[in-house]
Amino acid sequence: MKARGQHREAFVRYETAPGEEAQVDWGYWGLFPFEKWWRKVYFFVMVLGYSRKLYVEFTTSQSLADFLQCHVNAFKYFGGVTKSLRYDNLKSVVISRYLKHIQFNRKFLEFAGYYLFAPQVCNIARGNEKGKVESGVGYVKKNFLAGREFNNFADLEQQLQDWLCQVNQRCHGTTGEVPEERFLREKEFLLPLQANDYDTTLVILAKAYHDCFVRFENNYYSVSAKYILLSLILRVGKYQIKIFYQETLIATHQRGYGQGQRVEDPSHFKELLKIKKAAKDSKLRDRFLSLAPCCHQYFDGLIRLEKDLKAELRQIMGQVDIYGAYEIIPAIEKALTHQAYGAIYVKNIIAQNRAGRHEKTITPLKLEKHPDLNEIEVVAQDLADYDKLFIDPDDNEKEEANHV
Repeated sequence: MKARGQHREAFVRYETAPGEEAQVDWGYWGLFPFEKWWRKVYFFVMVLGYSRKLYVEFTTSQSLADFLQCHVNAFKYFGGVTKSLRYDNLKSVVISRYLKHIQFNRKFLEFAGYYLFAPQVCNIARGNEKGKVESGVGYVKKNFLAGREFNNFADLEQQLQDWLCQVNQRCHGTTGEVPEERFLREKEFLLPLQANDYDTTLVILAKAYHDCFVRFENNYYSVSAKYILLSLILRVGKYQIKIFYQETLIATHQRGYGQGQRVEDPSHFKELLKIKKAAKDSKLRDRFLSLAPCCHQYFDGLIRLEKDLKAELRQIMGQVDIYGAYEIIPAIEKALTHQAYGAIYVKNIIAQNRAGRHEKTITPLKLEKHPDLNEIEVVAQDLADYDKLFIDPDDNEKEEANHV
């Protein structure tokens, strides 16, 4: 009986000229904590075919926006672009494929055209055609990630930069040379970078709701109160989120990667407090003028005082909250007869009236532990509906009989 032999296939190692080709691939690391929230972390690898100089970057997704931004960062790290870049059949690169007919991602082709490199795709099930980058992915896992500890994502990125410097200075096992020294011969053949980076930000349409926050990936970013319920545009990068109204930049925030984070600019809420305070002051004036007709004349007198009008109104309305309008209105009418304008006169008249009735003045309650509660306005309600509850039905019938 013949034993079935294993199918063996030989591969030819090929080398590329300086600046001719780079290879690109993703690696998956695992879950990593961000502000007590765990997220999947991937790493992008690009290796120059001739020098074997390596670039690595960690991300929280394999989205097209992150994929392109990693390219931009790699190009800047190398100081140029190779004439072609080789990929596996990544979804970010290839939309569909039938035999040798390849439909590239349109956005990716636009990106390649901007940097003038030609995308090359490996044949199906031929990962060996990008063996240099696959070796790089394995090297990151075994040499960098294995056995290391990281305090946070920033620490991970810092340790990675230090490691890349060391790795690109080691003697490479295949070439027998130091990648950084070999790169000195390659860099002059790289295509030059464009004057401006390609815009890789993720564009999202959003709205800010009544709490003045815009939501993205379960985190919240503040805007000024005047932009609530308007259509806004978020441009999301790896580290920053910029918020636009039409073409105007209205907010820039550091991007959060946790869960339920509220990233805010204190100046946005200062504007909100100004709006709220203006509305509150306007409401205070309207409340005062609605007390009685005499208040309009008294208000004109308060305006002519060389005092803070808002402070005067707040003090007078404070007396209304303590004693009620039925006691304040007679005091204002008496102050008008003497042309005595100001909260101090109203307070004194109230005190005199209460003393004449042998009633003590009331000291307002101050909540020191909760000062915000001191600002609550208590509006007196009409109690006529409650008075009706105590009317004897027989009295109503007698009154109707008298009218008859």
